[in-house]
Amino acid sequence: MTVTLQDVSMITAVPIEGKPLCMSTDSEGWRHQMEALIGMSPQEPEVEDGGKKDRVPAGATFTWIAANFAHCPEDADDEVIQRYARVYMWYVISRTIFADGTGKNAPWMWLKALTVLDNKFSWGSAALAYLYRHVINC
Repeated sequence: MTVTLQDVSMITAVPIEGKPLCMSTDSEGWRHQMEALIGMSPQEPEVEDGGKKDRVPAGATFTWIAANFAHCPEDADDEVIQRYARVYMWYVISRTIFADGTGKNAPWMWLKALTVLDNKFSWGSAALAYLYRHVINC
């Protein structure tokens, strides 16, 4: 038995028809790109005494997202509302459909996929591929 695309559609109600969700997963310059998309990014990690930085995944912790985007300002203009909506969708899909093994981080690549809100991506196909990839790597 295996999970099928129809199962994904029935369980998650995300679209299974549309453009494939294909993008570069390169995280070079992700902090600058994140700032351009949502107006801020997590701080760079502190340099330890030995001069090496801790390796930090490209993205943000869920606590950072909640601390900075929990409430959209009441007087927000359309641009700010779209920013908060994009971050909310990033948070939700990173917690549910595209959860990582740590349960702590929202990977940058999913925010990057939300750069164009009206794209008709097949999110169900991407979710199934992501699930299969993580099952194989276990």
